[in-house]
Amino acid sequence: MNQTVVVVVSHAYEARAMARVGRAISKEPWGQWTLYRGEMWDLPLAVIRCGPGKTAAAAAAQAAVQYLDPTLMLSFGTAGCPDREVELGTLTVASTVIDMALIDPADLPVSPPARFLPDEEILACLNRVPGTSPATFFCWEGRLASPLILPELKDVAKGLMVVDWESAAVAQVSEIWGIPWAALKVVSDHGEPQRLKMLAVVAKRHLEWGAEAVRRACHRYCRSRLDTQGVDEGEEGQR
Repeated sequence: MNQTVVVVVSHAYEARAMARVGRAISKEPWGQWTLYRGEMWDLPLAVIRCGPGKTAAAAAAQAAVQYLDPTLMLSFGTAGCPDREVELGTLTVASTVIDMALIDPADLPVSPPARFLPDEEILACLNRVPGTSPATFFCWEGRLASPLILPELKDVAKGLMVVDWESAAVAQVSEIWGIPWAALKVVSDHGEPQRLKMLAVVAKRHLEWGAEAVRRACHRYCRSRLDTQGVDEGEEGQR
């Protein structure tokens, strides 16, 4: 297995945290983005710092499909949480990603997907890492401090909810090409006016643990896939 684990991030401090869990990491310009390349366990690792927003994340994910041969795609970084009772630094794993811009496509001639479910196997691996919390991700490029009127949603577990700007784009591109994906974000703010100043400071230590969670989960995930592949090849040889 020599395909690449691709991690899409927005900011430099997110990219640095993710790159630290790899080895032999090099940093290079990749168009207008920054690409960190190296290894994680025995797999190639690529971290794309593309800037914030769904457009940038979708473009980065598509470029990864074309040039990096991803075996797994991850949206990683920070997210806001409207519930002020949720502690800053909480490490959340998406059980569902909902694109708020597409949740009500009644006026469109087609029905684009608005809800995305991560790969069950990598999701299980992430949820087994200590300190992670399952959450519903709302991908919405608005201000978290503004009133957020959520539509009536079916089949979404009640509980922790976070808001980010990129996860739905990575999810949609991954699903178009049949690539397993997941999203992991650290709660960095509750929509405070000074949140942009808080992000790097509040999330730094927790992002490092989030990156370690990705490293551990990827090891378990890829080991499981190799074991399954070995069983399949053994059965094939017996036929």
